[in-house]
Amino acid sequence: MPLLLSSMRSKPFTWLLHIALAIIIVGACVTHFFGEQGEIHLRADKAIVVPHSQISLFLWDFQILNDDAGNPVDYISELRLLDRSKGERREAKGESLVVDEGIVRMNKPLKYHGWRFCQSDYDSDGQGVVLAYNYDPWGIGITYTGYALLLVAMIAFFFQKRSRFRALLQGQHAWLMAGLGVAVVVLAFVMTKVVTPKPPLQPVLQTPLLGIHVSVIMIAYTLFAVVMVNGIIGLCSKRLAQKTYTLSSVLLYPAEFCLVAGIFIGAVWANMSWGRYWGWDPKETWALITMLVYAVLIHWPWIAGKLKMKPSAVQTAYHIASIVAFAFVLFTYFGVSYLLGGLHSYA
Repeated sequence: MPLLLSSMRSKPFTWLLHIALAIIIVGACVTHFFGEQGEIHLRADKAIVVPHSQISLFLWDFQILNDDAGNPVDYISELRLLDRSKGERREAKGESLVVDEGIVRMNKPLKYHGWRFCQSDYDSDGQGVVLAYNYDPWGIGITYTGYALLLVAMIAFFFQKRSRFRALLQGQHAWLMAGLGVAVVVLAFVMTKVVTPKPPLQPVLQTPLLGIHVSVIMIAYTLFAVVMVNGIIGLCSKRLAQKTYTLSSVLLYPAEFCLVAGIFIGAVWANMSWGRYWGWDPKETWALITMLVYAVLIHWPWIAGKLKMKPSAVQTAYHIASIVAFAFVLFTYFGVSYLLGGLHSYA
């Protein structure tokens, strides 16, 4: 216990990273076991009761907003809502029922008495819509608290005095690292321009989060590519094996943190668009797998220590693992899009 407390005091943000991830998992479990979510199909001629609730929905109007070229930019569902639990209390007091109004737009869910309704689909005749509904009063709050703590921990980690990252960084030339960082950001920016879907965009993509999400992910992928190249160089040159190992170990932290940030930015976006922040879509799932693979590389010195590996073997195994790990990046980006499809098939 004294060693644990000493470690927490000397590396508070390293511990906060792990605590934040634990909170996110707790929030996901609360959502799964205690939240309500699903889809409801509304037609203009019939009121529907939301499952597991006393809320009735009626589709009053549905519109598709188009730009000057005729491309859809937004879907708007105008609803009439009645909470019968409130109605019963009003009737008991001799009061009349009150029908509320609400509007659901793409990336702008309607919030009503703890329930959230998101635009999911619409009927070809324009007289019906499919709305995703969600009731999760505790899980989302817990999960978002974990997101906030994770963001603070990832930023503060780089300023933590006693960390392996700072120790590794001291052995590198500051100007070289700065130059490499600028090059990576520029390359990632160029890649973002290349891979970002071109107009006309689907309504779900018309949000500032698209550029942020793609840019952060591209920075991560670019850094992972540099780590992979270092791995090849380290395996081909014994003289450079140690230097490439050190450089890769330094770059792996911002790369992993950018991937984590990109995943959770996407989760927030998904919660706005589809009413849930995680749906095990193929792209989501493989991004999570990639994150876990590189998490193993970050913890590699600890793993190697437990396995009592020789220093030379540690470096060789690390370089091999960094090359293999990049295959997960390639599959996450290309393989999933072309082979598995899903909600991210446009990316």
